[in-house]
Amino acid sequence: MQYEVTGYPTIVFASSDGGMIAKQTGLISPKDFEPVIEGALAKEEAFKEKLAALQETPEDAKLNAQVANTYLERTQLEKAIPFTEKAFKNDPRNSTGLLPELHNQLGLAYGTMVESVMVRDAEKAEMYYEKAVSHFTTVIDKYPKSDANEPAQYYLGVTHAVKGNFDDAISVLEKLANHASDGNVKQNAEVMLERVKDLASSK
Repeated sequence: MQYEVTGYPTIVFASSDGGMIAKQTGLISPKDFEPVIEGALAKEEAFKEKLAALQETPEDAKLNAQVANTYLERTQLEKAIPFTEKAFKNDPRNSTGLLPELHNQLGLAYGTMVESVMVRDAEKAEMYYEKAVSHFTTVIDKYPKSDANEPAQYYLGVTHAVKGNFDDAISVLEKLANHASDGNVKQNAEVMLERVKDLASSK
């Protein structure tokens, strides 16, 4: 569950602190596996370079956002949070252009946690849900011209659906399906809308 393994065989490249650097799912020949290894090593080296640079300039908004995104990609939300806070604080006007996507990645991280705890801890699921909704809504309201805006709307609709708030999910997805300018987002919204309507009708 930690590394989101959904099929076997899966090989996970993990850092010493448990972060997922890269993942390879499915059978692969030794010859084809070599560039996968090289890619994982290159990603880890690039991340270490950013961490070293951040030691020199700890308030750098761009570096903080990049490091935060890497931790989120590695499924290490708690490690990402201090860097996200600095990125948001030191770049109030989004001069780096990285904040909308950072909000989306945070929303996705919290949204994933909603599903994982919903059955055993309803209170915690509600907290994660509210955080996910807050991040997606920030992108929708604050960055209307960002490339991250329409994906944020889609993620918001899916998050409502995961929580069982089908009416909210349908409302968001219907608007997106009718008005999205991105063809992939529009298609995904249409497919998800039908799924949510089926779930709502069987409730």
